[in-house]
Amino acid sequence: MRRHPLLLLLFLSGCARPDGAPPELGLVEPLGGAVAPGKALVVEGYAFDPSGVVSVRVNGREVLEAPSRGKPLVAFRFRLEAPFSGTAEIVLEAEDGVGNRATRRVAFTLDNDPPRIQLERTERLEGGLVRVYGRVEDNVGVERVVLLEKGRYLPLSLPKGTSVPFAVEASPGSVLIAVDAAENRASRRLP
Repeated sequence: MRRHPLLLLLFLSGCARPDGAPPELGLVEPLGGAVAPGKALVVEGYAFDPSGVVSVRVNGREVLEAPSRGKPLVAFRFRLEAPFSGTAEIVLEAEDGVGNRATRRVAFTLDNDPPRIQLERTERLEGGLVRVYGRVEDNVGVERVVLLEKGRYLPLSLPKGTSVPFAVEASPGSVLIAVDAAENRASRRLP
């Protein structure tokens, strides 16, 4: 009777497969891969491997903090100085506990262009308010649109995208502020 549990344990340990897959790597910030030239950029990501991730390197430099080493799912972050033109490329490398390695090249587009705020139609309302219809466009992607009215910043609940329509009611002279994925900004005063 005692041999059966031991045989089962030996059988199951013989069925275990060695880890031959490299770690999975992913980035969560920056969104869209767009960067304003000359700015410091905080890049955040994760690595996953069942055997535990023991190293994450960016362009050869270790970015995984010691307390996270060996865990199956790890988060990492680092700062990157974006050049002033062209495309910035980084090489991400991760290694798991049994020596498997993954490499991923990530390119960031340098975006010099601020979003464009187009006013399409204006209606005068009672009480001196105006209703403005328009669109915010950006070559990489509109991240957020905010209304500055009487010293208060009011975020508009709009989807993200390269062309975002809006309708807003505000006091004349209020300002719309649009921010793209690379943190470029544009503003436009309402009539």
